[in-house]
Amino acid sequence: MVYIHFMNELDIHSLRCLTTLIGERSVTRAAERLGLSQPAVSHTLARLRRYFGDALLVRATGGMVPTVRALEIDASAREIVAAVDRLGRNEPDFDPATDRSRLVITVPEYFERRLAPPLLSRLQVEAPGVSIELRAPDPWQARDWLDSGEVDFRLAWIHEPRPESRFARLSEDRLVCLVRDGHPVVGERLRAADFFALTHVRPAIAVARDADPAHVSVEQYLGLRARRRGDPRRLRIGLLAQSFLTIPHVVATSDMIATVPERAVSDLDPRLRVRVMRPPLALPALRGALYWHERSNADQRHRWFRRLLLETSRPL
Repeated sequence: MVYIHFMNELDIHSLRCLTTLIGERSVTRAAERLGLSQPAVSHTLARLRRYFGDALLVRATGGMVPTVRALEIDASAREIVAAVDRLGRNEPDFDPATDRSRLVITVPEYFERRLAPPLLSRLQVEAPGVSIELRAPDPWQARDWLDSGEVDFRLAWIHEPRPESRFARLSEDRLVCLVRDGHPVVGERLRAADFFALTHVRPAIAVARDADPAHVSVEQYLGLRARRRGDPRRLRIGLLAQSFLTIPHVVATSDMIATVPERAVSDLDPRLRVRVMRPPLALPALRGALYWHERSNADQRHRWFRRLLLETSRPL
């Protein structure tokens, strides 16, 4: 019953009225300051007197004066009113120049080396206090990381976002094959039969948990969503490379071949005797996207950094 009485009698509007009355020491001036009528303020004062069992303000020469009890209540009441005002106030403007936050982004290794230099150059000028972690992607944990807030952004290929995920499209890329000069099997063009017969090198990205990492489907090899069931054609994987940068060097010095995003090999060392060839299969275009969680969508800091990340990523 005490709780019900408190909720019925002592709300934030009553406390605001009390602190204003104590400050102004006049019902008339308090009403003007609060934008209320004098009868409304007088009625609230009567309810407060009943609740606290004290006159709170008494008449004196030149106006009203607070009682000892009112002065005891005033400090706590002002703290409560200020706290409620802070909760209801609009989000303060975000200033990147003074921000000291840390942001975590998962990004493929080959894209990291293209993204990091321009991103850090922008941050050095616009948000020098912000620190960045570029983390290796993990498709099995990506959603959990976004859900928990452990990761702020995910740079990846577009799949089917869940309702709680937001994404913005980045530019497209296409898949190409790498073959060494003078390959004993591959001539002017790469044939489908050779594509399946030769051994492949592949970055060590995850495939289905029940898949054989040495013999995978084309979709598993490329990290794409499966499109066919029961496809008998499988690729033999001779090397799962820890670093994407290793792949061209392995291709250049072996009879293995690889299938990679074209932008990943756009700046190959010309001394590597490697040919970039069209795949012998109709492979889908790679559509990049920046993912983030719905709960961060309206946050000013997140919006600012999201815009910066998109401006930096799209030209790449």
